Amino acid sequence: MAGLNPVFQDLCSTVTSNVNGQRLDQGLSQIFPISRRRARRAIDEGGVYLNGKRCRTAGRTLKQGDRLRVVLLEKETLTPFDSAQLIWSKPPLYLIHKRTGQYAQEALHRSRGTLPDELAKHLKLSAQMARSLRPVHRLDRDTSGLMLFCSDARSLQQLQQHWHTATRKEYLAVVEPAPAWDEREIRLAIDKRRDTRGCYHVAEEGGRPCFSEARVFERRENRALLSLLPHTGRTHQLRVHLSSLGCPILGDSRYGGKTHKRMMLHAHRLNIAPPAMPEHHDWLCPPEEDWQW
Repeated sequence: MAGLNPVFQDLCSTVTSNVNGQRLDQGLSQIFPISRRRARRAIDEGGVYLNGKRCRTAGRTLKQGDRLRVVLLEKETLTPFDSAQLIWSKPPLYLIHKRTGQYAQEALHRSRGTLPDELAKHLKLSAQMARSLRPVHRLDRDTSGLMLFCSDARSLQQLQQHWHTATRKEYLAVVEPAPAWDEREIRLAIDKRRDTRGCYHVAEEGGRPCFSEARVFERRENRALLSLLPHTGRTHQLRVHLSSLGCPILGDSRYGGKTHKRMMLHAHRLNIAPPAMPEHHDWLCPPEEDWQW
C-alpha cells in the first residue's frame, strides 16, 4: 500500500547547452533537484520521459533542445505480486486476484512493478508478448479483486467490443456511516473531468450518465457491507456514487471515507458470456485477509 503522505512531483525542463552531450542520468541530476542515484532509479522505474516518450536508458545522450519530464512519487511502497494471485489462465487470457496497493496498469511515474510488468515476468512471456499484455478492464490501485489480462491484440479487441453487454461485475464495499436504505438504484451523472485533487464529482448538468445498484448485506453499528453492481463503467463510479449519498467507502480518503488500513472495495465476482468469450465463465473471489471491519 502507499506509504505515509506520498509526495508527488512532476518536473519538466529543456536541455540547455551546459548539459548537451551528457548522459541522461547525469543531466537529470544537474537540471532537477534530485541526485544521480535517484535519477537512475526514476529511469529504471519508468518515470522519465525524453521528448514525450518514456526512456529507460540511463546512458542515452542528451541533445540541446531535448524535452525532459521526470514524474516521481516518493514514500511509495508497492504490494508485491505473488504467483498465488494467478487463479485462472487460458493463454492469451489470465485472471488474477488483484490486491490492494497494486497498479493495474502503467502509471505516469512507473511502468516497473505494475501488474502488467510483474505478470509478464511471472509468465516468462517473450518481449513481444509482454508489450502486448494489457488489462481487459481496470481496477483502482487500492481496489482489490478479479481482474482479467490479455496478451493478444485481437482477443483483447473482441473482449472489449462486447464488454459492457456480455459481462457482469459485482463488488463488495464497507461504508460508514451506514445508509438508511436497504436497496438503492443510483442514477447520477458524473463530470467528465477530475478536479485539481484528481477527484470526480456528480454533475449538476451535462456529465456522463452513470447507473449503479446497491444492496445492504449486513450492518454492524454504524457500518454496512454492501453489494454493488455497476451498470456503467466510469472511472471511480462506485466511489463517487456512494460518497454523494453520504455513505463513503471506508478507507477511501479521497472521497470522504474514514481512515482505515485499506480501502474497503473488492471486485468479488466476474461473469463473462459469449460473444465476449467463446464459453461462459462465472468467477467468485473472496476478499483477502486484510478485509476486516
